[in-house]
Amino acid sequence: MLNVVPDLSDETLRSLVEALTESGQAVCIFDAEDNLRYANKTYQGMFLGDYDGPFTFSGITRHAHRNGLGVRLDDGDVEAFLARTLPRRRILPRKSFETDLVDGRWFWIDQSILPNGWILSVGADITALKQNEKALRQAHDAALRASQTDPLTGLASRRHILEQLDGMLAEHEASGLSVSIAVIDIDHFKTINDGHGHDAGDTVLRHFADMCRERVSVQDRMGRMGGEEFLLILPGAVIDDALRTVDRIRDRFPPARLVEDGIDLSYTFSAGIAEALAGDDRSSILRRADRALYAAKGEGRNCTTIGVAAE
Repeated sequence: MLNVVPDLSDETLRSLVEALTESGQAVCIFDAEDNLRYANKTYQGMFLGDYDGPFTFSGITRHAHRNGLGVRLDDGDVEAFLARTLPRRRILPRKSFETDLVDGRWFWIDQSILPNGWILSVGADITALKQNEKALRQAHDAALRASQTDPLTGLASRRHILEQLDGMLAEHEASGLSVSIAVIDIDHFKTINDGHGHDAGDTVLRHFADMCRERVSVQDRMGRMGGEEFLLILPGAVIDDALRTVDRIRDRFPPARLVEDGIDLSYTFSAGIAEALAGDDRSSILRRADRALYAAKGEGRNCTTIGVAAE
């Protein structure tokens, strides 16, 4: 096994390699013809195992791939990996990069080309650092999702749905893509809370969100604005499309099941819809939809009214 430094006249280099070996880092030296001339125990465990040669970079790489050792190849094609790697091995006098191994570890590799053309590689185990990075990234993603999600219904939060509305309106202004919205309010929601309790009210809100998810298109966006009010964004939809979508939600709308009380609670909703006009922003289109919603409430609820531009 390659566990000594053969014929190294430079005592400084020999001392360096010995110190790195004692530190637990992976150390290897390839000569100018890419033959392995030295590998410490860490490197041997990573790439060689019981390999008995030939000790060329290509031979070692192929052996490692066949035997579940070495670096992880995303495409599993060792020949393609060699075709990419070999021409670049000596382009730069020194380079550093991170790589992940088949066994799940990560190493930071520092590679230097020595004056005689030999390559010295030193690898430090950074697995713990990568795991910390992953945990931080997951925590960040979770926090972002939480900020964008209404915790009761699982729909978009008020802030997030309004941000999506801003984006859709900007696209409408830039490309002419039709956009319509519906502002939806559950009828007599205070009566539900007063008569059955706030848990029943929460059940109704979750039930309504679930029904909407089942009945709107995948490209549509829905969020909870607060209380019993919801905003539905319909990209690519003109006013008649929006009306059909709300009618589809309302059609044969099932009651919410209050499990603890063992009863089915029927409820209805009112909606105001508006289509984006040239120059619309968040405030203007919401204002038309809100006026339409109030008109639907005034007409007896459980209906949909179309918002029009003010004269």
